[in-house]
Amino acid sequence: MSLRTGYTTGSCATAAAKAAAIGLFKGSIPDEVEIDTPSGIKFKTKVLFKQLSEHFSECAVQKDSGDDPDVTNGCHIYARVERSISGTVEIDGGEGIGRVTKPGLQVPVGNAAINPVPRMMIENAVREITGNNSGAKVVISVPNGKVLGEKTFNPKLGIIGGISIIGTTGIVRPMSEDAFKTSLLCGLDIAKGIGFETVVLVPGNLGERSILNLVNISKDQVIQISNFVGFMLDAVQERSFKKVILAGHPGKLIKLLRGDFHTHSAVSKPANDILIDIIKRNIQSNAVLDKLETISTVEGIVEVLKRHKSLSIMNKVAESIEKKVLEYCSKGERPFAPTETGVILFDMKGSTVGISGNAQAWLNITKIRS
Repeated sequence: MSLRTGYTTGSCATAAAKAAAIGLFKGSIPDEVEIDTPSGIKFKTKVLFKQLSEHFSECAVQKDSGDDPDVTNGCHIYARVERSISGTVEIDGGEGIGRVTKPGLQVPVGNAAINPVPRMMIENAVREITGNNSGAKVVISVPNGKVLGEKTFNPKLGIIGGISIIGTTGIVRPMSEDAFKTSLLCGLDIAKGIGFETVVLVPGNLGERSILNLVNISKDQVIQISNFVGFMLDAVQERSFKKVILAGHPGKLIKLLRGDFHTHSAVSKPANDILIDIIKRNIQSNAVLDKLETISTVEGIVEVLKRHKSLSIMNKVAESIEKKVLEYCSKGERPFAPTETGVILFDMKGSTVGISGNAQAWLNITKIRS
């Protein structure tokens, strides 16, 4: 049985904002609203709450996570739209939307935890209604968001007071069911059928986009694995691929150094402590070490390393991850030879921040994009 996909908090906030904009600028709030998601899939949903006055409009839609276990499933996401003389679409968070208090996230300190892609989605949807000449102020809120936020990793990330509005595709795909694991194998089977001897395993969209921007390979050679690293490495061995490249954000892949080959946040805690320990063993700079304990994310730690010209330590991190992968694969029925795996680490912008020797050797014989 196939699992039902759902829609991100970003899609729901966008739908609520569009419905409210329609009410304020067109005079009547619709019963249903439809938006375009970055994945190309349209999202149509009912408008559950409507309030319209001369100066503002407010609407709500219900979050539907499909068959993915998500604490925000079923919550109501509100958007209030007011006219603005600025000519721009201003977006902020209200009740139940977390505020960023630590550096290293995609959103600057002090701002509402509404990530860049949802912000773009909201702005585009509202502009679709207002046109380019009218400004609007949009405030997103979730009445029970503060309680829900405490059930996520937000407090540990320094996001205080509520949930985050997130999502890069607009779609929630179930991440932790056997049926979803089975669906992931289709990509490997296609790659095998085409005749590829090397596959690149990526946790998600960031890794896929980054590797395809870096090197000129077929998209069919890049396989998304979600959080199921061990499961997919086993599957790679079963299909007798000769080489595997693991590519993605260090916040996800460093977890392997703890032995967590299932990397979902529900079963694997953040990897900050692992990276900090490696840095302390290899870097003596007080300017770097003094900042480590105040950074809430691996991305933030990487930014510190960049600023202090110490990013080369991430190559050692990649080497350590590669060694851990080799140890894992050596226990399988078809163990890889020591030269047949590699690791590439990307930051949130898609830039390469760490690479193992074997991965570099693979890049050297593969056409890198100029």
